[in-house]
Amino acid sequence: MKRYLSVCVLMLSAVLLLTSCLSNDNDDIDYPSDAAIIAFSLGNLNRQMTTKAKDGSDSTYTATITGSNYKFYIDQLNHQIYNPDSLPYGTNVKRVICTITSKHSGLVTIKSLTSDSVTVYNSKDSIDFSQPRTVKVNSLDGKNIVSYTVNVNVHKEKPDTFMWHSAGPEEVFTQATAMKAFHLNGRIFVFASYEFEGAIYSCEESNNPEWQLEMWDLGFAIPQDIHENVAANDDKIYVNVKGGIYYTTDGSHWDQCGEMCPGKLVGATKHSLYALTEDGIARSDDEGLNWEKEQLDTDPILLPTDDISFVRIPSRVNESVDNIVILGNRSNFFFPNDINAVVWNKVEDEEDKDIPWMYVSQMDQPKNSLPRLSALSATIYNGSILAAGGPGIGACDNAGFENFYQSLEGGIYWLNSTTPKLPVDLECGKAFTMTVDSHNYLWLICGGTGVIWRGRMSGDSTTPQTAFTE
Repeated sequence: MKRYLSVCVLMLSAVLLLTSCLSNDNDDIDYPSDAAIIAFSLGNLNRQMTTKAKDGSDSTYTATITGSNYKFYIDQLNHQIYNPDSLPYGTNVKRVICTITSKHSGLVTIKSLTSDSVTVYNSKDSIDFSQPRTVKVNSLDGKNIVSYTVNVNVHKEKPDTFMWHSAGPEEVFTQATAMKAFHLNGRIFVFASYEFEGAIYSCEESNNPEWQLEMWDLGFAIPQDIHENVAANDDKIYVNVKGGIYYTTDGSHWDQCGEMCPGKLVGATKHSLYALTEDGIARSDDEGLNWEKEQLDTDPILLPTDDISFVRIPSRVNESVDNIVILGNRSNFFFPNDINAVVWNKVEDEEDKDIPWMYVSQMDQPKNSLPRLSALSATIYNGSILAAGGPGIGACDNAGFENFYQSLEGGIYWLNSTTPKLPVDLECGKAFTMTVDSHNYLWLICGGTGVIWRGRMSGDSTTPQTAFTE
C-alpha cells in the first residue's frame, strides 16, 4: 500500500510541475489574427443531358462532371470566389460537395440563404450554390472575420444552339424610314433616316442596351439621307456630307479627311473607300482625297441604287487580300420586273489595284439567288454573308423576314440559312439593319416595332483554367 501511494504522489507532483510550467507568462501561445480562404474546389457534379431516342423523341440521362477540372479564382482584394470557366449547361449545383481551405485552418462558416444564421462548414455536407453564397472565415484569435461571396457559374444556354434575346422597344427607331448599323470600339452605331432629318444613335455592347443620341460636332444638321452615305472599317466610321469626307472613332468627334465624294459612300476596307457613282464604282486609297474609277466586267446599269450593303471577307491565307461584295436593289421605278437583288464582288489586292468588279448573274441560278427584298441588309457572320429583308419588291413576291439568306462563296450562291435562323417573333416595319459585335453577337435592329434582337451560337467551355489560391 505504501509503495502504491508513493507512485501516486510522484505522478501528482509531475502533473503539478507541468501545470506550473505551462502557466508561465513567458510561454503564452500567440494565435494568428489574419483570416483568409486560400483554396476552393468542387467535387463531382451531376449534369442533366438530352439525346435523341431511336424513335426520334428526346431522351434524358444523367452524366457526371469532374468539378475539380473547373478551377476557381479567389479575389482577395474584393473577397470574391468564382469559376471563370463556367460549368456546362444542365449541371446541378443545388447539392454540391466542395473543399474549402482556410489560412491557419481558421473556422469556416456558411450563411443561410433565408436568414442571417450561419452553419459550420463540413467537407462532407452538400451546399446549394444555385445562387451566390456568403462564406466566412474566422481568425484563430477570434478577432477577425472575413466574408467572401462565392459564385458557381453555369452556362445558361444549351450548347451548339443559336439563342436570341430581345430588348426594347426603342422608341427612337419606331419612326425610322431607313437605317444602317456598324460596330466600332465596343459600341453599336445606328445611322437612322427619318422623314425630315437624320440621326445617329449608339449603345454599348450589352444584353440590355441603353441607346444615346450622338451629338456630332460638325456645325450643321445630320442629313436626312445619312444612311446612304456612311461606311466603316475596323477602326473608323466615315460619312460623306456637305461635300466632304469625315471620320470618327467614337461617334461624337469628327475630323475631315477628304474633300468630295463622287457619289454615294458605300464601303470601307483596311486600304480604301468605295463609292457608287452614276457610271460605276470609284475607289480612294487616301481616305477621300483622290478618287479613281474602278473597272467593271459589264454594264454599270446593273449596279444597285437602293438598300445597299457592303461586306468584307478577309482572306484566310493572305493578309493583304480581301474579298469584297456590294449588294442591293435597283430602282423599282426604272426596273419594276427585277425578281432578284443585284450582287457584285471583287478581290481587293493591295499589290494589284486593277482587278475588276464582277457582276454575279442571279438569273442563271434562280433557286440559289438572293431575292429582291425591301430594307435588304447584309453582314458577315462566321465567315459567310448573311442577308435578310422585308417583303419582296417589284416582281419578287417573297414574304418579309422569312429567312436568313446565306452565301459561302462571296455572294455567288445563296441558300436559306439553317443556323442561324431569324427569331420566330421578329417583326419589322420598313426599316431594318443588322451588324455583328466584337463578341460575335448578331444584332437585328427593327424599325416599326423598335425591338432589338441580339443572338449568337452558345457553346460548352470545357478548358480548365489555372487556379489562383492566394
